[in-house]
Amino acid sequence: MRCANCDHERIDVERTCHDTAESILRKRKCSNCGYSVFTVEVELPQGAAMHSHRHLLRRLPGFLRVHFS
Repeated sequence: MRCANCDHERIDVERTCHDTAESILRKRKCSNCGYSVFTVEVELPQGAAMHSHRHLLRRLPGFLRVHFS
Protein backbone atom coordinates (compact mmCIF):
# COMPACT_ATOMS: atom_id res chain seq x y z
CA MET A 1 0.00 0.00 0.00
CA ARG A 2 1.34 3.44 -0.93
CA CYS A 3 0.92 6.70 0.97
CA ALA A 4 -1.71 9.02 -0.53
CA ASN A 5 0.23 12.06 0.72
CA CYS A 6 3.86 11.42 -0.31
CA ASP A 7 3.55 8.23 -2.44
CA HIS A 8 5.98 6.39 -0.15
CA GLU A 9 5.77 2.61 -0.51
CA ARG A 10 5.50 1.68 3.17
CA ILE A 11 2.52 2.29 5.43
CA ASP A 12 2.58 0.59 8.83
CA VAL A 13 -0.46 -0.66 10.73
CA GLU A 14 -0.73 1.15 14.07
CA ARG A 15 -4.01 -0.25 15.37
CA THR A 16 -6.47 -2.99 14.38
CA CYS A 17 -10.00 -3.59 15.65
CA HIS A 18 -13.01 -5.58 14.47
CA ASP A 19 -15.58 -2.97 13.42
CA THR A 20 -18.33 -5.53 12.85
CA ALA A 21 -18.44 -9.29 12.43
CA GLU A 22 -17.76 -8.84 8.70
CA SER A 23 -15.17 -6.02 8.70
CA ILE A 24 -11.82 -5.06 10.18
CA LEU A 25 -10.87 -1.42 10.81
CA ARG A 26 -7.16 -0.56 10.65
CA LYS A 27 -5.34 2.70 11.38
CA ARG A 28 -2.29 3.02 9.14
CA LYS A 29 0.55 5.54 9.29
CA CYS A 30 3.17 6.39 6.67
CA SER A 31 6.70 5.70 7.91
CA ASN A 32 8.02 8.58 5.78
CA CYS A 33 5.70 11.59 6.37
CA GLY A 34 3.48 10.44 9.27
CA TYR A 35 0.22 10.71 7.28
CA SER A 36 -2.52 8.62 8.95
CA VAL A 37 -5.42 6.90 7.23
CA PHE A 38 -8.12 4.44 8.26
CA THR A 39 -8.93 1.43 6.09
CA VAL A 40 -11.85 -0.97 6.33
CA GLU A 41 -11.33 -4.53 5.14
CA VAL A 42 -14.35 -6.59 4.16
CA GLU A 43 -14.68 -10.02 2.63
CA LEU A 44 -16.03 -9.80 -0.92
CA PRO A 45 -18.71 -12.20 -2.14
CA GLN A 46 -17.55 -15.20 -4.14
CA GLY A 47 -16.73 -14.09 -7.69
CA ALA A 48 -16.46 -10.35 -6.88
CA ALA A 49 -12.77 -10.19 -7.77
CA MET A 50 -10.26 -12.31 -9.61
CA HIS A 51 -6.50 -12.56 -10.10
CA SER A 52 -5.16 -11.77 -13.53
CA HIS A 53 -2.19 -13.48 -15.15
CA ARG A 54 0.13 -10.86 -13.60
CA HIS A 55 -1.03 -11.83 -10.06
CA LEU A 56 -2.86 -8.56 -9.52
CA LEU A 57 -6.29 -8.43 -7.95
CA ARG A 58 -8.89 -6.95 -10.27
CA ARG A 59 -12.42 -5.91 -9.28
CA LEU A 60 -15.15 -7.06 -11.60
CA PRO A 61 -17.82 -4.62 -12.88
CA GLY A 62 -20.54 -3.86 -10.37
CA PHE A 63 -18.27 -3.74 -7.32
CA LEU A 64 -17.17 -0.28 -6.20
CA ARG A 65 -14.12 0.88 -4.28
CA VAL A 66 -15.04 2.62 -1.05
CA HIS A 67 -12.57 5.11 0.47
CA PHE A 68 -12.88 6.37 4.03
CA SER A 69 -10.77 9.36 5.03
